[in-house]
Amino acid sequence: MEAICHISLDAITQNYTYFQKRANPAQIIPVVKANAYGHGAMAITNHLHTTCAVKTFAVATLEEAQELASKIPEISILIFSRVFPTELTALPKHAILSVGSMEDARSLSETSSSAIRVHLNVNTGMNRLGLSYTEVLNLVKGDLSNLTIEGVYSHFSSSDTASDLVYTKQNNDFKVLVDKLRDHGFSGMVHIANSAASLHHGQDPFDAVRLGIGLYGYDTSPAAEHQSFLKPAMTVSAPLIRVARIQAGESVSYAEKWQSAVDTNIGTLRMGYADGYARVLSNRGIVCHHGKSYPVIGTVTMDHIMIDLGEDEPQTGEMFEVMGGENPAVQIHTISKIRNTIPYEICCAISARVKRIYLT
Repeated sequence: MEAICHISLDAITQNYTYFQKRANPAQIIPVVKANAYGHGAMAITNHLHTTCAVKTFAVATLEEAQELASKIPEISILIFSRVFPTELTALPKHAILSVGSMEDARSLSETSSSAIRVHLNVNTGMNRLGLSYTEVLNLVKGDLSNLTIEGVYSHFSSSDTASDLVYTKQNNDFKVLVDKLRDHGFSGMVHIANSAASLHHGQDPFDAVRLGIGLYGYDTSPAAEHQSFLKPAMTVSAPLIRVARIQAGESVSYAEKWQSAVDTNIGTLRMGYADGYARVLSNRGIVCHHGKSYPVIGTVTMDHIMIDLGEDEPQTGEMFEVMGGENPAVQIHTISKIRNTIPYEICCAISARVKRIYLT
């Protein structure tokens, strides 16, 4: 038996609809990079395209765009990371490139390719990728005949932090740039808001909101006041493959980091760090079964975790919830706090050997 990741497509629809109503009349661009944050890019894209009539999606890499376009060729796909001129022959028909530097713009403009669809990525303070304001204005006013500039966007560095000082500055600076672009006759799409930013009071959605983690059911804005309206889509379960009795004083797993104080039953689950259950959860994690919680004991191994069942004796083959679900003890928000990380990382880490099953 294998670990299973159940994905609720109804939850995806609910979350998408919530953000769409807030952003209306702005467009929602679902972000399905990194295998849709571990949820399965092809399935999520196909669901939103067929159910909600979404026509534009966003990914990180050319390879991700190629995968989607191979099965859903009619959609437009915004690619966030750089695509080099040597890769243009592999570009899907409806791909939209991000231009994040003048070198990038020049190298694309010097190719023989025509009508390359692009969005200009402007750096408002993230300092990861992006053109300066002057460079954006010059490109919009310039004549790079083979580049079709359809949009201008930026990215917040701190829309999900308690301090809004940097967030406010980036937002205001972007608004100034947008006004200048409109004064120069630019009529293309402008966008800056991600999931957390779109939940800020008074945030201008401009022409589009790039919906990433919010699509999958997580409010990462500082107050998390919208979480009750969102539904996490992912629940990961693992099968119980062994139950054994140990005596007081015996240890469990590598390096003997857990020792039993009493005679107890130990369960072994088919789930380990190769599946995305982080080793840092050794002696800290919780799993659930029929509403009851059990502690993860000993070192998390590559393929297995062990749990203290006490006097319980469930049948092997039964499934235990290890991430997500209704029990707060194993919800991904809870696990992210234990691990001192963010839900993004936990969802993205669920490996390919965990089978995805889609529920409606």
